[in-house]
Amino acid sequence: MLIIRDLTVALLLFAVLFNAALYSWRATLLGKRAAYFPDEGLGLVEATRAFVTECAALAAVLLLIPIGWVLPMRSGTNGRGPIILVHGWGLNRGALWLLRHRLRRAGWGPVYSFTYPSFRADVERAAVRLHGFIERLTNQQSLTLIGHSLGGLVLRHCAHHCPVPTVRRIITLGTPHSGTLLARVPGPTTGRLAPGSTFLDSLNTADPVPERCDAIALYSTFDAMILPPSNAQYPGAFNIQINDVGHNALLFSSKVYRLLAENLAAPLR
Repeated sequence: MLIIRDLTVALLLFAVLFNAALYSWRATLLGKRAAYFPDEGLGLVEATRAFVTECAALAAVLLLIPIGWVLPMRSGTNGRGPIILVHGWGLNRGALWLLRHRLRRAGWGPVYSFTYPSFRADVERAAVRLHGFIERLTNQQSLTLIGHSLGGLVLRHCAHHCPVPTVRRIITLGTPHSGTLLARVPGPTTGRLAPGSTFLDSLNTADPVPERCDAIALYSTFDAMILPPSNAQYPGAFNIQINDVGHNALLFSSKVYRLLAENLAAPLR
């Protein structure tokens, strides 16, 4: 128990320092490129609460990585409809634990958690794996795919280049559909996820996915991982903007889940 406590404290400290640096850089960009950033309309109290929640969420998704190593791929039996969850960069199915629990409690199922190597943002290879994963799910009709962050690009690429007729709805949470300025920082995703990259231009050019199935993108103006936040809008999809939830907190927010539940309950076109 002491080890878990010490690890939790260490991860919280890391989350605070990391987000302090990230949001400071975001504030600098906001000052230089104010026209690219929507007005959040948050006061000091609301912004502080959102920042603290995002720090807790970052620590939580890191703590949940070991849980993801042993978490079953499938949860529940047949229910209101099958759903496949796709995690974001650097994480695994552990980050999706609460979302999966909420969906099962609401009667959706079975709920699957797809995992893939994500550090190099190899979206194409992950999309092929996702396609194979879907193909192995026999007798599954009207599938819904939900992707967080990089996971949204994986499911988009899969639906675009490896279409499966049973995929009827896709939902993305905080996905850099038009890239993020963070991808210009040297690292494993440098270039690929930067605005205007060859990869993203190819994905966004003549994208047939919003015509093939219901496409919904939920994003937050308080997301400091997607810069500017408007790059999380999915062209051609139904875009939903909120203003007080951070990038990782999208996975835990009750407000986000309510919006997600409302769109899942809507009739398919």
